[in-house]
Amino acid sequence: MNLWIRVLNVVLLSLSAPLHGDWIEPPVRTESGYPVPQPDVLPELPRAHGAHPGYGIEWWYWVGHLRDAEGVQRYGFQVTVFRVEGAAETAMVTDAAAFGSQQLFMAHVALSDLNTGQYLHTERVYRHGWQARASVDSLDLAVGPVRATQDPKTERIDIEAALPDGQQLSLRMEPSKALLAFGDRGLSRKGAAPAAVSWYWTYSRLKVQAELVRDGATIELDGQAWMDHEISSSQLGDDLAGWDWTAIQLDDGSEVKAYRLRDQKGRADRWSAVYWIDPEGRVQSVYAEGFSWEEDGYWQSPESGNRYPTEVTIRAQHPSNGKVMVYRLRPLMQQQEFLGMRADNAYWEGACEVLDVRGQRIGLAYLELAGYGGGLAGQLTQ
Repeated sequence: MNLWIRVLNVVLLSLSAPLHGDWIEPPVRTESGYPVPQPDVLPELPRAHGAHPGYGIEWWYWVGHLRDAEGVQRYGFQVTVFRVEGAAETAMVTDAAAFGSQQLFMAHVALSDLNTGQYLHTERVYRHGWQARASVDSLDLAVGPVRATQDPKTERIDIEAALPDGQQLSLRMEPSKALLAFGDRGLSRKGAAPAAVSWYWTYSRLKVQAELVRDGATIELDGQAWMDHEISSSQLGDDLAGWDWTAIQLDDGSEVKAYRLRDQKGRADRWSAVYWIDPEGRVQSVYAEGFSWEEDGYWQSPESGNRYPTEVTIRAQHPSNGKVMVYRLRPLMQQQEFLGMRADNAYWEGACEVLDVRGQRIGLAYLELAGYGGGLAGQLTQ
């Protein structure tokens, strides 16, 4: 089936899903004047993955697992591009007029060598202009070490990402499932503040062919990836300290996305959620009352001092049959902390394996642990 028809069907199912509790109507703008994503918006390709100037915060995010043909060399990767809007009064300028504007772009690239335990990562920040640009018409990003494009016909995504020490990662990714829109009426809520919503669009499984150039040699790799594209002007309520998030890709062809929004005392906010995506791309979900996020083990960074719960168990009651599903996440290596220019904004972003209740491996995942350095509170609201 054509991917666009599939995305339309899946999104319509999402928009018609039962709402969580009382619907909170988002304002048209934040108190600072930035536009707020509105409900019942369908992501129309190729425009959906272009930039959305005016909205305060936007990011394009890819993570995945790679291996060589023999299955000997294994890697995890992360490529993320962030766009942060300038002053609200100049936020709705056209793409041409935005050249040299106050928009800031930040690129994060990381590679986890699961054989040696080496973790490489780099952060670069640019003002919109010669070294950072993003088309509004389609996915076409050039931000420092990252170049990302999408073919509007096939939806294939190509990424070139530069790593430290002259290493280069080339990714060719083809969606295995349709684009998904998460949340009630197409809005993903991140707290009780009315403006704390986003458009949250995802490819939950992409087939990847890759080349890693290191030490003068080219390594051919393949694997699978996950992509998120999120647009907001208030990504996290001011009463929240951070989040724990995971993208799980199970061996049976299904996926699970789960996140725990943490308040200042570490408790789960009621808008925390688990989503199941079945092999055909159908989505079902529960909110905080339907699952638990248990911390099983910790790793303390020798650099930032942050203590991260890198071993977790998620127990969630599946809405289709009432069965409690158990997912145990275990890191494939502990040192996967991304340290940027601000130490208090360090986060852990790592490749994990997924075990069932019997300890059998049932899939792979990426786990993100943010806000443990205290730097996120109040920083994701424009």
